[in-house]
This record gives sequence, C-alpha cells and structure tokens, in this order.
Amino acid sequence: MERKKIELRDHLDASRVIALKATTKDEALMELVDAAATADAVTDRDALLSAVREREAKLSTGIGLGIAVPHARIDSVREFVVVVGRHPAGLEFGSIDTKPVHIVVLIAGPREAKTPYLELLAQLSKRLKLEDVRERLTGDAEADEVVQLLVEG
Repeated sequence: MERKKIELRDHLDASRVIALKATTKDEALMELVDAAATADAVTDRDALLSAVREREAKLSTGIGLGIAVPHARIDSVREFVVVVGRHPAGLEFGSIDTKPVHIVVLIAGPREAKTPYLELLAQLSKRLKLEDVRERLTGDAEADEVVQLLVEG
C-alpha cells in the first residue's frame, strides 16, 4: 500500500503560531513545547521537552537566515505537530551564521516517522528560504496568515 505524502497544512494551525516571550533559547524551547503539548497527539510534554533539549545540545538547529527548526521524534508523540514561534527582537540560538533567530519552527513527531519528518522539513525549507516569506513572518502577520505563508506553494 502506498503511503500518502504528508502535508504541512495537516499539522500546523493558527492556534500553534505563537509570539515568543523568551529571552533565552531554552525558554523559547519551553514555550514551543508547551504549545505543542496542547495537541492530543502529544502525550508527554516533559518527554518532548527533554528530547528537544537533547537534540539541541548535540548541535544547534539554528540553520541561518534568522531561522531555527528544533525537532524530536519520540514515542509519546502519536502524529506530527508543528509550532511556529516568532521573536521580533531575535534570540541567540547558536545558529550556523551566528545571527539571532526570529522564526523558530518546532516539529514534533512519532519516533518511526523519519521519511514524513524529512518531507515536512523540505516543505518548510522551501517556503522559509524565500526572503519575502521570512519578512512577512517576522512582521505583523496574523496567525492565520502565518499558516498560509508556510503551506501555500
């Protein structure tokens, strides 16, 4: 049986687009995980936070261009949940380009879902590499508009 391609639009909604209040990377990770934990698919908030912190300790997920994509695939997440955090002032995230991060996209998913994770990441990357999309995301776009910016195209 052929697996249906995963679509970002099925795992991101406006209720999980948040304005980050954090002053540190760890505070931002906690805010993102708290937002993810509101989804029924996340059964253990603490396990998710631990997994995200562990992944971040290995290598920063700050990929440059003001973007970070922390992620974890663990047993206590039954299906993918995506959270978008925006921080207008920017956060030190240990990014590869050493610049502050303004857009943080958390991807939480089931442990065995490696290929779908890579597909979600590819869909996000395609949109986030566009300068006009990044500018609108860091501007005053409403949550619904943020979702549309990331899932269209």
